[in-house]
Amino acid sequence: MNRTNKEHYFLAGGGKMGELIRTKDWSKTVLGDPETWPPSLCTMVAVMLSNPFGMYIAWGDNYTQLYNDGYLPILGSAKHPDALGISAEQTFSEIWDIIGPMFAGAMEGTPVGFLNFMLPLNRNGFIEECYFDFSYSPIRKEDGTVGGVLVTAIETTETIRDITDEKKHQQELELSEKRFRTLVMESPVPKAIVKGKDMVIEIANAVLLKNIWKKKESDVQGKKLFKIFPELRKQKYAQLLEQVYETGNVYAESESLLYINRNGKNHEYYIDFEYAPQRESDNTISGIKITLIDVTEKVQARKKIEESEKRFRSLTESIPQLIWETDEKGNLLFASGKWFEYTGIEPSGEAEWRAMIHPDDFDENAKIWSHSLATGAAYRCDVRVKRKDGNYRWHAVIGEPVLDIDNTIIKWVGAFTDIHTEKAFTHELEQQVAARTKELSLMNESLQKSEERYHLMVEEVQDYAILYLNHEGIVENWNLGAEKIKGYKAEEIIGKNFSNFYTESDRNSNLPQKLLNIAIEKGKATQEGWRVRKDGSLFWASVVITAVHNKKGQVIGFSKVTHDLTEKKKADDKLKLNALELEQKNAELEKMNQELQSFAYISSHDLQEPLRKIQTFATLILEKEFENLSDNGKDKFQRMQNAAKRMQTLINDLLSYSRTNIQERIFEKTDLSKIVDEVKDDLQEEIEQKNATIENCESCEANIIPFQFRQLLYNLISNSLKFSNPETPVVIKISSKIVKGAALENKKLEKDTNYCHIQIKDNGIGFEQQYSSKIFEVFQRLHGKLDYTGTGIGLAIVKKIVDNHNGIITATGEKNKGATFDIYIPVR
Repeated sequence: MNRTNKEHYFLAGGGKMGELIRTKDWSKTVLGDPETWPPSLCTMVAVMLSNPFGMYIAWGDNYTQLYNDGYLPILGSAKHPDALGISAEQTFSEIWDIIGPMFAGAMEGTPVGFLNFMLPLNRNGFIEECYFDFSYSPIRKEDGTVGGVLVTAIETTETIRDITDEKKHQQELELSEKRFRTLVMESPVPKAIVKGKDMVIEIANAVLLKNIWKKKESDVQGKKLFKIFPELRKQKYAQLLEQVYETGNVYAESESLLYINRNGKNHEYYIDFEYAPQRESDNTISGIKITLIDVTEKVQARKKIEESEKRFRSLTESIPQLIWETDEKGNLLFASGKWFEYTGIEPSGEAEWRAMIHPDDFDENAKIWSHSLATGAAYRCDVRVKRKDGNYRWHAVIGEPVLDIDNTIIKWVGAFTDIHTEKAFTHELEQQVAARTKELSLMNESLQKSEERYHLMVEEVQDYAILYLNHEGIVENWNLGAEKIKGYKAEEIIGKNFSNFYTESDRNSNLPQKLLNIAIEKGKATQEGWRVRKDGSLFWASVVITAVHNKKGQVIGFSKVTHDLTEKKKADDKLKLNALELEQKNAELEKMNQELQSFAYISSHDLQEPLRKIQTFATLILEKEFENLSDNGKDKFQRMQNAAKRMQTLINDLLSYSRTNIQERIFEKTDLSKIVDEVKDDLQEEIEQKNATIENCESCEANIIPFQFRQLLYNLISNSLKFSNPETPVVIKISSKIVKGAALENKKLEKDTNYCHIQIKDNGIGFEQQYSSKIFEVFQRLHGKLDYTGTGIGLAIVKKIVDNHNGIITATGEKNKGATFDIYIPVR
């Protein structure tokens, strides 16, 4: 149901006119429904209706009128109420040649005002001389441009009439002449008055002298027009001036070509001009009023647009793409000649499109096109187009709306680009990736089992103090064996230097740092000697310090294994056995890392190199040929770069997936709410765009690999934002707590093990439960790539990260009702 005008605050009050304005159907006027009025107009209407003095608003290029009760006597019964909502030129036609230029000047930002100004008004069925004190002021819109004119007027007719007839007549003549001359001279529009058949220049205002004639006032005043500008005799203007002088008929013309000779060279102007007779009191013609408006820039701009359109049409015939253009409703306006050359069909209506588009693609393509027309969204799809030889080839279809200054769609422009070769390459690449992914999956499974055994050994062994030091010797990891042998709990020693375990004499001799230097130099340092427990007691320890390197060979930390050799032989045997097993595992891990690094090189170099060349060449063309390309051509190159970027994103996602198991794993006790806050900061722009709410309901600490878990939460939260329902505010709830396995409804969990249960729940579009396992597989997508972007790898990475934590992830969903992801990570 439409709102009535009475509901708008700026139309409140205002007496009779307020009621008339509220009840008027403005949707039938140029102004449209008050719901759409600019704020500046609304404010001035409110001021006008609350003012007891006569006020009047003329809005827009049409000068649509609004006025208050105080202005009614000025209009009289001949003009009110018909004047409301129509053009000022229509209402004041009898004086428009006087006030029209004032309106035009105010619209250009120049206010004007007069005292006791006489206007011959027909306001009661006959012409009468009326006098006013009034001003015309520009009303500026929010962007600073002038949207309309505010008129304030006080009628002084009765005051003037009190003057004696003789004095009044003389004053009126003088005043009228003065005002007329002032009006001409101060008008923002170029004006002049010529007298007699010889066209002697009586008045020429500053705008005309400066902008068009390029003369001083002393050069022209009192001189014959055709003597100063003899070139007018060779143009139509001299004849037209003489015609107006003889007949008394006004002559006007728009965008007329005028040549003004200056220093022997003709200067070209396009003008809107009007020649009107100037009559004396006895109605005889004494001269001509000349009004000239320079519209050269407007005409030249339009011609440039026409020339640009011509070049565009020419360009469409020189590129291989099939170019098309429609109106805002989808009706075809233009199709390049390449269409007929390629398909043998001239596209015009639905029948022709059906003949060109593959039957299996037509309905989906039509659905996407209808959606774009309805919403203004960019038109994107892939379809098969039939060539003249009967073969179908894949084409990428793009269409973009063209907007006017009011952001209203006026037409659509687009292109069909042959991508058949790229489609074939993509299919082949997908097969290769699937085969390599399967191979990596088997390798990762073996690596995972090895890592599980290693972590269990490190965490559960109590006869060895196994810890990790950073490159400065600060303890960052602490196992149960370390607690048993050295007496410190993890929270007491993590963050402190490992030199705390050495005797005072060893510290004085700088033995701890010497061992680290040996490990850096030789990769490993071994030493046996006395060590100090927390309680101050000594024990004989065998220590192995191993340097840990990154892929660049840089030392990033040290692993330190300490064995209590108080029972030396038993400890030696145990140490040899464990050292052998560790050596085997390191060799196995190193071999697998080398294989994965080899694949990473192929992915990052061999696959990305062609993409880099595409992006480089496209960038060079845009930089060096930018001025020679049309907007459409620039757009095509930009889209080529975007397509290459999407391919690069896919390759990078594959690399992220393959590296999930080969990156170093450092488990840290971490507050999950801190990681949630970091991810929220990373996704701040998407959260604001979706107007989403993320509720961190409950949180706990867990032993995790922080950077991997940050990736996990980032992927899940960004998925919730991506697959949201546009009609429903996005709400994402995140909770985490420590729970016994027996209390959780999952048969895969061990009943006696404590788990960190993390749940991410949203109210998005959800999914059918039958796909709850499939979504974690590589390249699995439940939605078309045109509906939702992505590579289909994000949830596969999430699954790998959970596996790296020896955990389990499950997904439950219901279509259009949201999705829930439950993650169970062992506390140890």
